[in-house]
Amino acid sequence: MIKITCLRKSICPELHDEDMQRNLPAWIFVPIHGKNHWSLAIIRLHNDDAWLAHLDSSQGTHDPEAIFHVLKQVLYLIMPIDPALVMTGIMNVEQQQDGHLCGKHVLQMLVGAAKKESDGLDRCFREEGLRYIPTLD
Repeated sequence: MIKITCLRKSICPELHDEDMQRNLPAWIFVPIHGKNHWSLAIIRLHNDDAWLAHLDSSQGTHDPEAIFHVLKQVLYLIMPIDPALVMTGIMNVEQQQDGHLCGKHVLQMLVGAAKKESDGLDRCFREEGLRYIPTLD
């Protein structure tokens, strides 16, 4: 189960502040944990658009559509973005060969994404249709 906390305006009004919305980072990395497994979601905010990607070193363990659904609702609560217009996709990443190094894979994906220029990641989102992330060396 994916939990969202502190999103109602009455509880966390700062999430609905226009200044905060204007100062959101362009890239948000969301580690996902469930079923004894870690994967990574990436949120790309650009002007009034948002893109969501799911990276999983053990594909099939997490349901990307459920993750996208929750993240779209989060985006809708903090930004004026229609969830139906948010582009989503699964990015191909190296698959782990064991049942216990998923955390290491998530960290490698985070480090690799942080090393890449944002243009490089933007290009992956645009040109590759969210299917591929550059080699994380």
